[in-house]
Amino acid sequence: MLFLLSGTLLLIGVGLRLTIIYYEFQRLGEAAINSTRLILSLVMLVTAVLMLRYGWRERTGNHTID
Repeated sequence: MLFLLSGTLLLIGVGLRLTIIYYEFQRLGEAAINSTRLILSLVMLVTAVLMLRYGWRERTGNHTID
């Protein structure tokens, strides 16, 4: 249950962060894109999806190890 909650909150946070990056890009152009910030956001997005996947498998009782 904890992985589902934390994965959902992280996914919401990353979505808000990517939305801010998009609006900064619209307003300032390419100067607003920082590759480190973008890569960190994508890594957090992948982490959120993996946390949701693990949390869902834990909740449904499928405890196989990948």
